[in-house]
Amino acid sequence: MATILIADDEISIRKFLSRVVEGMGHRVLLAENGKIALNVFESESIDLSLVDVNMPDMDGIQYLEKVKEKDPDAVVIVMTGFPSAETIIETIEDDGYTYITKPLDISRVKDLITHGLEFRKKKVAQ
Repeated sequence: MATILIADDEISIRKFLSRVVEGMGHRVLLAENGKIALNVFESESIDLSLVDVNMPDMDGIQYLEKVKEKDPDAVVIVMTGFPSAETIIETIEDDGYTYITKPLDISRVKDLITHGLEFRKKKVAQ
């Protein structure tokens, strides 16, 4: 069982993803913005983060940058309703695991989580 942090300012997205992740057998922690997500990341052992790009107080890219400073092996899936080349390039340059666009596809979310957790295990084992 992995611990997965979900950060999105939309409660409906948090609830939806929480059900999906819990259905996969994982523990879920929730945050409504990047600052809270970072506090959770610093106080818990997080295996994977799912974070929205557009959030108040700290956006998903800023969260990614801060997390990578603290744990270069952290796995972050960035979610966006407004995919743009700039956002995607920033995510890749910051060594984010990947990104997904909204509306979210359940099977794609599950695949990304599964692959992200496998990726994390390999990085930590090295």
